[in-house]
Amino acid sequence: MVKRIAVCGATGNQGGSVAKLLLQFPNEYTVRALTRDTGSEAAKELARNGAEIVRADLTIPSDVTIAVQGCWGVFGVTNFYDPKIKGDPGSEEQQGKNLVNAALSAGVQCFIWSTLPSSRAISGGRLISRIYEGKYQVDDYIRSKGLAASFVFTGNFYENLIFRSHMTYDRERDLVEFKQPIIKPNTQLAMLFVEEDLSAVAKAVFDAWTKKRDELNHKYLYASDARVTPMDIVASVKNITGKQCVYTSLPTTGVPDRDVMFTLYNECGMYPGKEIPDENVLKLGVQLHNIDDFVRTRLAPHLGLPVL
Repeated sequence: MVKRIAVCGATGNQGGSVAKLLLQFPNEYTVRALTRDTGSEAAKELARNGAEIVRADLTIPSDVTIAVQGCWGVFGVTNFYDPKIKGDPGSEEQQGKNLVNAALSAGVQCFIWSTLPSSRAISGGRLISRIYEGKYQVDDYIRSKGLAASFVFTGNFYENLIFRSHMTYDRERDLVEFKQPIIKPNTQLAMLFVEEDLSAVAKAVFDAWTKKRDELNHKYLYASDARVTPMDIVASVKNITGKQCVYTSLPTTGVPDRDVMFTLYNECGMYPGKEIPDENVLKLGVQLHNIDDFVRTRLAPHLGLPVL
């Protein structure tokens, strides 16, 4: 049976990676790509590759209910930085709950929720970021409603080196500059190549669900290949491109909750006490990618640099 999967944020980084991978397996999955902007170039590209494009605003329950009807699975993600909710970050939690309610109503069999743990719990109440808490509260809601789901803790995105312009190449000085807010040079972050690995984890869960539902239901899976410091990234860039690379820690992201999140990483670590990579992800057969893979295939071409 070909399974229909509703993919939230299908024109974004996380959802886009999942949608693009599932579309490569038309004998196993069809993709219903949920987006507010069905006319975007990203949506048109998904449609050209076989996705069903459906307009859905997660803040409107009726939209979500219609969007997931007839779907076997859902990949659920919300975006703290969504400009529509910028004035009310707490509404991210409600978006997640709207999605859970819709999945329950539609009889969705497999729900994957992209989430984060409680920053309050990790820091003993000292460092509370709504980027973490809004998603974490939905975890409890999923369990309380009895929705069959797997939880995926995402690593810090390698793609942010490009999307947030953390890494640039100064041609006049022949120097790669890595500028990132708050994070100290030797702070270890659990890192994730979203395009390659988040999509692979999601597909592995969908693939295994029928046989391993009891094992995967309400299990936390850590989507990250390794703990990597900014200086590890600097070393990778030097090794792969031959260019000198320098790191600068900037004073602020400009977003208070993001500043708190990065301070949490400096002071408490990211997913403290958890061995990375996650043995449960490896057991699903996922082949994770590392910083060298990202620099070689994505970052160096983006910077216009040759690969040695």
